[in-house]
Amino acid sequence: MTGEAGTGEAGTSEDGAGSKGLLASHWFWLFVLVAISTALDYWDHVSREDSAFAAAPLVWLGYTLASAVTLCALAWGLAWLLGRLPVPQLAADTLAVALAIAAHLLLTGPLWAGLLWTDAITFDAPGLPVLAGALTYLFYRGLFLFARQLFRPPPSRA
Repeated sequence: MTGEAGTGEAGTSEDGAGSKGLLASHWFWLFVLVAISTALDYWDHVSREDSAFAAAPLVWLGYTLASAVTLCALAWGLAWLLGRLPVPQLAADTLAVALAIAAHLLLTGPLWAGLLWTDAITFDAPGLPVLAGALTYLFYRGLFLFARQLFRPPPSRA
């Protein structure tokens, strides 16, 4: 793979490192959105009076951070791995996000819950969350492509 996972473009930069830059990466902005939604979800859980989450906010923070970091790392790593196969990068990226969500619901979420949380946490069956996550990711990629086209400088007339 010669470019950023999921862009379909070979990256070039002024420093010659071959990357398009962090701010041009759809993964960067996806992970920013995940971080924001994770922070809001954390706050929602710990701000409920008399909840188990409010009673142990640091433990819940550990679980929340471990889950979010694992989910993002799996999505990005699987996208890189699947991007090496002869499939369109968007398909590889979407499958990677779907697999990361499934892994969270089936493996990593229960693993972190068992290690970091004392109460039982019920995880959804992966079918509907994986489908919703994949469709949401495709919608996000469409918005990202639109924004990228919108903010692209016009071609030079020189």
